[in-house]
Amino acid sequence: MKKATEAQAKAMVEKINQKATSIKTLACDFTQVKTLRFLNDKMTSQGKMYFDGTGKLRWEYTSPYSYTFILNGQKVYIKSGKSSHTIDIRQSKLFQSIAQVMMNSMTGKSLTNNSEFTCTMYTQGNDWVADMVPQKKEMKKMFKAIRLRFDSTRQMVSQVEMTEQGGDTTLITLKDVKLNGKVDEKMFVAQ
Repeated sequence: MKKATEAQAKAMVEKINQKATSIKTLACDFTQVKTLRFLNDKMTSQGKMYFDGTGKLRWEYTSPYSYTFILNGQKVYIKSGKSSHTIDIRQSKLFQSIAQVMMNSMTGKSLTNNSEFTCTMYTQGNDWVADMVPQKKEMKKMFKAIRLRFDSTRQMVSQVEMTEQGGDTTLITLKDVKLNGKVDEKMFVAQ
């Protein structure tokens, strides 16, 4: 990986932000690999993600278990197996932070929010890499760093890697990304 010059970093972030403003909806499959440092063990799960630029996100695990996280405005709906509950994110700084990171990671908007993260840009082959270090205490408690990998030709996130304070990592790889297609409004409603 090669650190981007200041001019390169600025140009990358501008292109990513331009692309982000053009994204009205996004649908994709994802693979998540969680690596537990102390157990030296990896857990792989798969699912589908739907994003609507008006502040809606559906993150649904389909294998090896069923778990759904829906962010719709100020509400988070979580369904795990047969149990479900709704959280008003205004009541929880932690959930506000998690929701913000999830939404902004999908579009790359977190690259310019200096109060949330310090960001260093790199190039690696055809990819742009953003290493982000949390600045707010709620996020610092959870994450040591977040790395966003962008496909430089599409100027979109292709991978998100989150490193927790304890050293565990979560690597999310997005596949079969479809932009600005029809996403049924029901995807963002608790059912």
